[in-house]
Amino acid sequence: MTLIVAAMKEEIANIKDHDVLLTGIGKVNAASKLTEAIIKHDIKAIYNVGFAGASHHYHVGDVIVVKKAMYHDVDVTLFGYEKGQIPHFPASFASDKDLFNQATKSLIKAKIGDLYTGDYFMTEAVDIPYVVDMEGAALYHVAYMYDIPIVSIKVISDIVGMDDHYENYKAFEKDKGAKDIAKVIDLLVKE
Repeated sequence: MTLIVAAMKEEIANIKDHDVLLTGIGKVNAASKLTEAIIKHDIKAIYNVGFAGASHHYHVGDVIVVKKAMYHDVDVTLFGYEKGQIPHFPASFASDKDLFNQATKSLIKAKIGDLYTGDYFMTEAVDIPYVVDMEGAALYHVAYMYDIPIVSIKVISDIVGMDDHYENYKAFEKDKGAKDIAKVIDLLVKE
């Protein structure tokens, strides 16, 4: 089975006829729900979809195919690990090459980016290109542990540090976001 994973019902409101796992917001919710699904079902591939914030290098509405995911709120550098690295795991988790290539071919207008995950909604800009969410790297982490191919496709809902950040995010979430994600799924997962 191919599993589509999202955090919020607002992200998947327009997805029909696909197996969708709704995890809830945050790393622990995402990891625990995906682990439970993997134990119960024979999952062959995982497509993580959802809204994401981004640096000023992107625009609201951009579709991003994630090349690699990592944590931005983990720091055990004192013990010799890279910033964001969980001990005894890679510093970042790469998208499956086949799923990544399929996504970039199917979503011809998509951009490529790196996903940073943490348990807080980022509002302070950093001057490197990035896409940020609250679940993605945790999903990659679980997929890595179970050796299941994964790719993440994010639709940019807000630019970190933008004027009226909260209001713009809520407007995107209400009117545009779910439609954009449904289009992405229709292009990716053809029956």
